[in-house]
Amino acid sequence: MPKSRLDSLARSLETYSDSTARTSLYIRTSKDTYESMEDLWFKAYAVNAQHQLLSAIDQTLYVQLIHEKKDSIVWQEKYPIEEGITNGHIYLDDLLPEGNYWLCAYSAHSLTAKTIRRIRIVKNVTELLRKKTHTDSLPQKIQFSLLPEGGFLLSGVTNRVAFKAVGENGQPCAVSGSLLDGNKIIAQFKSTHAGMGSFRLRPESGSTYYVRLDAPFADTLYPLPEIRKEGLSFRLLNNNEDSITFRIYQQGAEKQLFYFRLQTRGITQVMASAEIKDSMDIKLPLQEVASGIAEATLFDHRALPVAERLLYVKQDNRLSITATLSQKSYGTKRKVSLQIHAADEQGKPVIAQLGATAYDRIYHRPAEPNDIQTHYLLFTQLKGHIYDPGYYFDTSHADRKQALDLLLLTQGWRSYSWSEEALKRMDNLVLSDSTSIELVALKKKARSSQQAVMLFDAEQQQSQMTTLDNKGSLQLSPEILSLSGSIYIRHYGEKRDFEWKTFDPFEQINKMKPWQKINYPLEGSPKQATTEDQPLLARGSIKLKAVEIQGKKATVFRDKYIGHLDSMAKYDGLTDRAHGSWLNCPVAGCGKELPIEGKTYITWSGPNPPASHPFSFNSTNTKYVVYHYPQYTEEELLKMNGQARVKGFYPKKEFYQPDYEKEQDPLPDYRNTLLWAPNIITDENGNATLEFFTSDINSAFYGIVEGISANGILGKATFEFIVTK
Repeated sequence: MPKSRLDSLARSLETYSDSTARTSLYIRTSKDTYESMEDLWFKAYAVNAQHQLLSAIDQTLYVQLIHEKKDSIVWQEKYPIEEGITNGHIYLDDLLPEGNYWLCAYSAHSLTAKTIRRIRIVKNVTELLRKKTHTDSLPQKIQFSLLPEGGFLLSGVTNRVAFKAVGENGQPCAVSGSLLDGNKIIAQFKSTHAGMGSFRLRPESGSTYYVRLDAPFADTLYPLPEIRKEGLSFRLLNNNEDSITFRIYQQGAEKQLFYFRLQTRGITQVMASAEIKDSMDIKLPLQEVASGIAEATLFDHRALPVAERLLYVKQDNRLSITATLSQKSYGTKRKVSLQIHAADEQGKPVIAQLGATAYDRIYHRPAEPNDIQTHYLLFTQLKGHIYDPGYYFDTSHADRKQALDLLLLTQGWRSYSWSEEALKRMDNLVLSDSTSIELVALKKKARSSQQAVMLFDAEQQQSQMTTLDNKGSLQLSPEILSLSGSIYIRHYGEKRDFEWKTFDPFEQINKMKPWQKINYPLEGSPKQATTEDQPLLARGSIKLKAVEIQGKKATVFRDKYIGHLDSMAKYDGLTDRAHGSWLNCPVAGCGKELPIEGKTYITWSGPNPPASHPFSFNSTNTKYVVYHYPQYTEEELLKMNGQARVKGFYPKKEFYQPDYEKEQDPLPDYRNTLLWAPNIITDENGNATLEFFTSDINSAFYGIVEGISANGILGKATFEFIVTK
């Protein structure tokens, strides 16, 4: 066939997808469970959604913490992204109720509900020790699906049929059963992983095929999908690291031209075409093909898609990370040395951007399985829940490749999620790295000749002048947002004629509520850790005071600049005066002193105030009052002064790690997170070394190291150690 036709098919998606760069985010927290009044530490990766390389196109990360059941936002802040990486912290207030929360992240080119992590907040972690792990009984009902490879059954050829059984509790069910041709049993089968399995069938037109499961699910017959007498179909024969082989079938016509396309993340990797009469095998090279989930699509002579399936190519192409401890058991307040090594699939050392954390194992939740591998390689590519996704990347499982193939076979027809139409719909979901603010006229004819504005922080230590555009708007870029946690904006026009209007990107996020469409890996893994096997010989907690001092009715803490405006408003515009024990003495010109906050004064309350001294008064024409200065809200103070305040990037904070070799601390150390190192870069030999100290907690600790290499290969490693007295 003409090469131009193949090139046209190959470019059918890439023209649009290349012009609409997309970012895919992943967020990792320092642990899975937190106590209130702790800091939640996180690291986020921003990678190109197609090429899976760290991306620099986004500069602002929007983070929200959302209560899972109440659907309420309890925290939202902005953080700077530098070359695809950012990290920060969230303070978990003591007022937050216990329960599960969604930690959601968004950026200018990634507004997707899949960038989330579920955490749990408790008041006291010791409550977790009293809870038992319950094993669900066998479900009485299941959802059983039959999914032919390619999307349908073709008569007269060998078809592979995958199946999946899921209980009403959402957990996979191991099943076995029989394949029936009418009432005749022609084959037996059973699931091999997570309720999934497959069997082969050579169907004949005119026959009716059923599946009957064994007890306790034997009360239902499941018919196989309709059998087509003619058409094109295919079956995967071999999936090797260097090549992949398919068998193409054609029934009911003379020779027919077909096209075959293999693509990953919307990028065409291999194209093939030939004429077929009955069947033929095609072998596609994988040397230049990107690893990951691929779509294999068969097109007929009209270039219309007729069959499709998902498969994983180059499953061994991963970042191999090893995390080796100096020993397996440590005393309290002792140094721990962690050696990290990163290599490619061939064992060659690589430079990688990694992050590491180590924390008390009681705060670890095995039911939260999302890591950087499962997120980018499965979670962002597939629909629906994924049970125990880490299984498919754990090299200790000999059947992991076969299990992953079943997972992808049971995804069904995906309806081209990377199609041009889908990409155009995604194009409407774009945020901005900047925050927009506009100077709005309060009167129709009011026009400001003052285009200059001043930007400064609460301490007035950093400032810069800029100008509004011809529409009176200003874009606060990431560079400006980096000035301070709060950025003040002052214009020099007439204060009474104008006011500021802020367009916060969070308003767009909250309007769409993308977290309500959350699709998350299914809880549950084959081996559930219980709290009974976790030692707890000595444990405490550090309760940090909140930044704001709160009273019963109002927050009394204000930053320095707001305090300055408050003082100006109280004194500069104040008309009240005191004279001895009198407030606003009724005699004209009497009293020039400012009243004192909280002092009790006499005020004239009757008619006919005296005109001169001395004068008489009594309880009928006077009263006692306790003086208070006028109270203004922060919004009122800003408006009175023609100013606005915009949130900048959330201030950075250093993770505390003591060094007991330099200085011994006699006070108890109850740190439950011993290591948080979000920015580790291995050297040219693939190595990095971390050192940290244990606390006084006598327990088992769990750690994870994960990250991405310069060429987009992902990996992770875990480690454990014990701390004893």
